[in-house]
Amino acid sequence: MAIHFNLFNIIILLGSLQGVILSLMLLFSGKDKRQNKYFLAAFMLMLVYDSFGTFCWSSGFNLGWLAYFDAIFPYTVVFTAGPSLYLYIQTTIQQDKIAGRVIFKAYLPALIDGAFRICLLTYALLYQRGFSFNIKPGQIDALYQPIAEVLMVAVFWVYLISAIRKFKNRKPEILGNDASAVTEQSLISKWTRVLLTTMTLIAIVWTVTIFGSLLFNIEGITYFSPIEIILVIFTYWIGLKGYQHTRVVYISDQKANKTYADAMPAEEAETYIALLKNSMEKDKLYLDPTLTVNKLSEKLDINPRIISAVLNRELKKGFSEFVNEYRINEVKVKMLQPENSHITIAGIAFESGFNSVATFQRTFKSAENITPKQFISNYKTRKNNAQNMI
Repeated sequence: MAIHFNLFNIIILLGSLQGVILSLMLLFSGKDKRQNKYFLAAFMLMLVYDSFGTFCWSSGFNLGWLAYFDAIFPYTVVFTAGPSLYLYIQTTIQQDKIAGRVIFKAYLPALIDGAFRICLLTYALLYQRGFSFNIKPGQIDALYQPIAEVLMVAVFWVYLISAIRKFKNRKPEILGNDASAVTEQSLISKWTRVLLTTMTLIAIVWTVTIFGSLLFNIEGITYFSPIEIILVIFTYWIGLKGYQHTRVVYISDQKANKTYADAMPAEEAETYIALLKNSMEKDKLYLDPTLTVNKLSEKLDINPRIISAVLNRELKKGFSEFVNEYRINEVKVKMLQPENSHITIAGIAFESGFNSVATFQRTFKSAENITPKQFISNYKTRKNNAQNMI
């Protein structure tokens, strides 16, 4: 296998390596659990995949498993570009955590493309054994390729425009006289505007390149090299700037919350805690599966920063942990009530405010050190033992 190195290949390879390193730094950056860093990492890994594929194509480097993957799923990974960018923008301009079902819907185009390719692969294997729909798998693939390229660009534009609208229609947080919070919001706004503007320009060049290739049947590295160079430069830029922005905002937010907590009198903090507990114990707001810190702040007319600060200082827990404790208690009560015996555990979890079975199972196990089924079994055992003693 002869590998041909030149300046173009080296630039692309270095850009790919940098993208991998910064993506891993984002994914494993310790205490920072903000969702936006994961979506930024996903977006960067998509760029890395595309860039490294170009490196293999132009240099003659053949990585067996990657070649097979690219042959089976030529566009599936690229279909994630739009959703990853959109979700990154959404979680950057607002603090609310996005539910799993929303993420699933966002990545649906990529999942559909992947499912179609798996079906095509299955048909190809069956075709070799004599099963046929009177059309060769290669013919289906030939029809699929140009359609997928058009859809790939169209899907990206849909998500890019949605991200731009999300940014323009965002509701600015009421910050009062908190200078650090104002600075943070300014950083977020400036970074998001620059990123969206840059992505729009790249999307235009990408669209022209793809449609030019399809309309005029142009292929070859010379034609695609300009957009690939642009994407590599963009990978360098978004990797460094995106990671730096994520860290700066995280540190700024931690300092702001610490300032709130340190400056708040104990009596005031106790008042806020009483309001928060009342909203759960009396109003049962935890039953709302869409409840977020911003939504609760609107209902109670309390700045979301204050909610986070007093929970951390007074109760030593985050917002999700605080709300989920009430949801777990609700589940425990309902699971043991005879009138709920016809409802599944998952159904009870949804009724109690959880919007994901996986989140419920993980939270319950963390709180009780046993699974929900084991909890019910232990209760029945204790109940039977008590009856036998009588």
